[in-house]
Amino acid sequence: MNPSGPLFAGQLGGHGFHWLHVLPVLAALPAAAILFWGLVRNRLLPAVGGAGACLSAAAFGFGSLLVFDDSKRVPFCGSCHVMAPLVASLRADDGSLASTHFARGLVPHDAACFTCHSGYGIWGNAQAKKAGLMHMVHTVTGDYHLPLELNAPFDIDSCLGCHLEAPRFRAVEAHQSPEIQQALASREMGCTGACHPAAHPPSALEGGGPPR
Repeated sequence: MNPSGPLFAGQLGGHGFHWLHVLPVLAALPAAAILFWGLVRNRLLPAVGGAGACLSAAAFGFGSLLVFDDSKRVPFCGSCHVMAPLVASLRADDGSLASTHFARGLVPHDAACFTCHSGYGIWGNAQAKKAGLMHMVHTVTGDYHLPLELNAPFDIDSCLGCHLEAPRFRAVEAHQSPEIQQALASREMGCTGACHPAAHPPSALEGGGPPR
């Protein structure tokens, strides 16, 4: 029997428009009107022209923020052919660390990739965006190799940021070992591999592109 109802059917309802979806339009429409008026009259007052330029810049800026914000979404990450198997493995609940977090709701489903692959604070977001941009460049140019390489060891700041203060994490005997804590703190040891399964299954790292 398939679960039904508004929650499982995606009919929960929203909380109004996302402001980033509205602001680019609010800035772009008057900017376009001003520029069109200038083309019709073949002239614009300096103040009006300046307003049109500022609104155009604002529309571009808000649009860029919208793209940056939407790039956190899982469908965006899976839009590259080579990344599609990784996104599919999230929903497969195949025992990998990523799918376990996804299946148990331990990460936001709409931003699961970004949550674990970005650090904390503004610089963590900036580094994640930079890495994502380079992924797109490698995909467009075909400059990638299969299987895909992951950070080794994985950046455990992303793990500890959520788990470190959790009583369940602190109750694990291995986590209470000063030697293991020191190895983790010095980054000589990662969370995946020795103790926890790999973040993604090897089959997903083969990607969806042509074999190399």
